Amino acid sequence: MVIGAVLMVATLSITPQQAFESIDFRVISFLFGMLVITAGFERSGLIEYFVLRILRRAKSLDWLLLAIIFGSGLLSAFLVNDTVALMVTPMVLSFAARVGLKRNRAFLLPLAFGITTGSTFTPIGNPQNLLVALNSGMDRPFEEFLVYLFVPSIISLFVVFLICKRVYRKDLSLATQDFTETSKNLDSPSNAITDRGLAKLCVYTLVALIAGFTIVEIFPSLQTMGFSINILAFVAGIGLLVLSNKRSYYLIANLNWGILIFFAGMFVVMGAVWNSGMGSTILSVIPAPMVSNHVQSAASITTSSVILSQVLSNVPFVQLYSYQMHALGFTSAQVRGWLALAAGSSIAGNLTILGAVSNIIVIDTAEVRKKDSFSFTEFLKTGIPITIATALIFFLFLAFV
Repeated sequence: MVIGAVLMVATLSITPQQAFESIDFRVISFLFGMLVITAGFERSGLIEYFVLRILRRAKSLDWLLLAIIFGSGLLSAFLVNDTVALMVTPMVLSFAARVGLKRNRAFLLPLAFGITTGSTFTPIGNPQNLLVALNSGMDRPFEEFLVYLFVPSIISLFVVFLICKRVYRKDLSLATQDFTETSKNLDSPSNAITDRGLAKLCVYTLVALIAGFTIVEIFPSLQTMGFSINILAFVAGIGLLVLSNKRSYYLIANLNWGILIFFAGMFVVMGAVWNSGMGSTILSVIPAPMVSNHVQSAASITTSSVILSQVLSNVPFVQLYSYQMHALGFTSAQVRGWLALAAGSSIAGNLTILGAVSNIIVIDTAEVRKKDSFSFTEFLKTGIPITIATALIFFLFLAFV
């Protein structure tokens, strides 16, 4: 993305001033704050703590599979999905080894699908949802996402579980260790906390941030005074850095700067693509959504999102398609259309490995540890029925409920 942005400026496809103006610093500031909090969760051991608490309640391999899908999904809804993939994958590999799974795919693929599906129902679950919340101009993004997307997301997580249970039943049946004994031998969740002071700070910060989001949702007029969700997240991140004292160096050093750099470059590239007219040309080959028909628009936007996200990747696609929706007259009043963009671009990550960065992170994390993961075709085989089923679920809720 950085190379693409440099080339866009170097070839005069976009002027330096236009390039700077195309960068949405609302997104950059929001992600900075959330990534600081996520780094604190990692450093303190909180993510491992929550995962162990969930897994210790599992009573069988089926329950463990359900816990992996729902645990990763619910974590992704409130912590950026890519970070959850990075943090949880090593633990899932450990659980697979403890129960004696012959193929790690029986846990890793459900993990990937759970992360993608669970991140759909909040505006902070993944980067493309944040883009939708900001680009649409929603006054109450959390309320809108939860009202329209929470129920279909939970139903979709159950669908992911049922499909994975059926597809990987043979792999699960070949586990060599008794699950009851394995569950008893899991580490105590409290032992996962390596820095209790930082853990408390992170929890208080996240609770305060969610409370701030809630207050802003109840009183939208506060946003005109500067209390937007991106400012709240940025202030929360800075506050955590200040209060963490000496630990702030670790948090800054381990911040996922790559995500921020990616977004800065992506805004420049997509801005140049749209200004050139090439973006509208690309999107003209698919049926355009109709502002006056929310059923047709939900179908068109969901289908376009799932298909084109495989080519452009979901985050650049959402930024490009947002230009198209504004050009067609979509405003914050057409909330179902915008949420169809969020849902479609999110579950697009369930179709192929290339549909979401979190899928690549799961594979890479496994291969770095010299563990077998899954192939493109193995992902596609399970991803096709999951994507079709979940896309239909979200479409029905957005079009008719």
